[in-house]
Amino acid sequence: MLYSQRAGLANVELGDGTRVPVTVPNDTIDGDGFYVSYNCRDEAIYGCDTTALVFGQMQAFYILNGDHMAAYADLIVDGFDACMAYFEEHIDQINKRSDQPVKGPSSGM
Repeated sequence: MLYSQRAGLANVELGDGTRVPVTVPNDTIDGDGFYVSYNCRDEAIYGCDTTALVFGQMQAFYILNGDHMAAYADLIVDGFDACMAYFEEHIDQINKRSDQPVKGPSSGM
């Protein structure tokens, strides 16, 4: 699995060359116009670890309970619609904070 970002400690270089330590809260994999994010750090907010399919520039968060990164990693090259199909197949694991999928001719599904 090729991660775009891994959870943990990282250093960010500022414009003046100063390196600043930061905590990265989640693992991500980038797709074309979307990304998938696994978060095991915010159980107080979500109730458990979660995997989010994030559309565009965070216009929608389709969140499933648990770790679904391996499944999404296999689908990410097939695009957003393939990942959304996986989300819908696992709708029984939807997190209470998830956006709801939209069905219809303009949804791309």
